[in-house]
Amino acid sequence: MVITVLLGLGWAQYESRLLVGQQESQAIYPGGAAVAFGPAKFIAEALGLGYLEASDKVYLSLGSRVATFPISSQGAEAARLLNAYSAQGGLWVPVRELARVLDLYYRSDYGAPVLALRPARLLEVQRATVGSSERYILRFDRDVQVRLLANNPPRLALIGVTEVPDAPPDSPISFSKENWGSEIYLPQGSGAPRLLFLPRQVIVERGPSARLPRVVLDPGHGGADAGVVVGNLREKDLVLMVVQQLQKQLQGRLEVVLTRSADRAVPLLARAQYASTAQVFISLHAAPGSRVTVFSHPEIQTLRLLEKGRELSARSPAAQRAILERFVAPPGSAARLAQAISQGFASAGIVANTSQDAMYVLSMAGGAAVLLEVGFEQLRTPENRAQVAAVLARAVRDYLGLPATSGGARP
Repeated sequence: MVITVLLGLGWAQYESRLLVGQQESQAIYPGGAAVAFGPAKFIAEALGLGYLEASDKVYLSLGSRVATFPISSQGAEAARLLNAYSAQGGLWVPVRELARVLDLYYRSDYGAPVLALRPARLLEVQRATVGSSERYILRFDRDVQVRLLANNPPRLALIGVTEVPDAPPDSPISFSKENWGSEIYLPQGSGAPRLLFLPRQVIVERGPSARLPRVVLDPGHGGADAGVVVGNLREKDLVLMVVQQLQKQLQGRLEVVLTRSADRAVPLLARAQYASTAQVFISLHAAPGSRVTVFSHPEIQTLRLLEKGRELSARSPAAQRAILERFVAPPGSAARLAQAISQGFASAGIVANTSQDAMYVLSMAGGAAVLLEVGFEQLRTPENRAQVAAVLARAVRDYLGLPATSGGARP
């Protein structure tokens, strides 16, 4: 497929070509800048990306990664801010910036931009049950796009996935290779499958759609990054111990996910992407001293997933709106959670402040997301850490409208 656009600015032919996967299109250079823009919808279709146009933004997604471009009508502004450009009856996006955000393959071949998916591997498929729901967890070596091709038995397109594991002879799961990637065939079951995208994972779920509220707990640092060290106490160890206690207090009534459950490094982008799947996200850190500060993202600074979800929710049918509302919190939700946590610490005699700051780890959240800095003096002993976990557990339950557990710990 070739899209031809006539450009009257005298560029050489090779400078106006754009190669996307196996297809060819046109690149333009708005405002005379050396920034190549390609047709947004064409790129999404050629690479199998998710695509959505809103009133003033365009979104392209690859798995859990989302590239958001405000739309400019002036070429010079679009090139300077790396916005989408509305021209010639369509939307154009900066090719190199799109590749950076979605981790696509990019090069300039004698002036012609080349854009493609990076080859991906399916590492494993695990089956799990959550309540009365059945899940197949697909783990990859990078974020990928997955499309549902058939409901029952489920057949899915793994776009750009060139390697899959060997299935045992008696396995009910099978694969086939295609020129655009791979297909996976899952066993027949009841109900239509639903897809959930996480960093380097895709979850295929079927069964009753009623699910426990999801809470994601993010113990900061890990691996080679010890965080703040005071004497023989390391931030990465203290916050992990608190999060593990908090997980035990919330499990059963909530679905609790940890970004790390051991001493290992987790990229900042992966932590932020985990937040996009949660109704409550808490990133826990430690700081010298005894004070506690609870940070939330300023509402005035757009949260990418949150804004996209609110735009969709306003014009979605009731069934789809109910699903979106699990991951798209009403305005002020993060500030309310931060205030509940602050009041919980205050009732325990611990000075706690709230603040708003545009922290990247909170920037993809759709639910109530906060980052806590807890003073080392409140984390030194097992009793101190248990108290912090109890404060946070009660704040989460209060925010979600869950009654307190009988006999539960109180600060």
